[in-house]
Amino acid sequence: MARILIVDDEEMERALERAILEKAGHDLLFAADGEVALKLCREEDVELVVTDLAMPDFNGLRFIKELREAGLTMPLIAVSGWAVDQLDLALEYGADLSLMKPVEAPELLKAVDTALQRSDSGRRDPWHRERG
Repeated sequence: MARILIVDDEEMERALERAILEKAGHDLLFAADGEVALKLCREEDVELVVTDLAMPDFNGLRFIKELREAGLTMPLIAVSGWAVDQLDLALEYGADLSLMKPVEAPELLKAVDTALQRSDSGRRDPWHRERG
């Protein structure tokens, strides 16, 4: 199973995703904002990120952009409960998949499996850098 970082400022959302992903056997890390999440991605062996977009201060879009600009290419699933256009922008910034809240367990598990499979076969780089 994978080591997954869940990024969401709402504790209830983190708890919901935790229940779903731990039951599936994944090892989880948590962050309540993009700044902490970016630090964890740099310091820990994160294999996949699931991030909310609507967070105060250091939001999900900024997190995705800075993550990709830093050359970190782990798969990323963007989640939002209110802004479909923001989900489209998240994909442009480098998210691999997007989901609307509320996220159901089968939907999240399928997205995680899909993102991890894409990671195994190589992922696109929205900033068009050379792969090393």
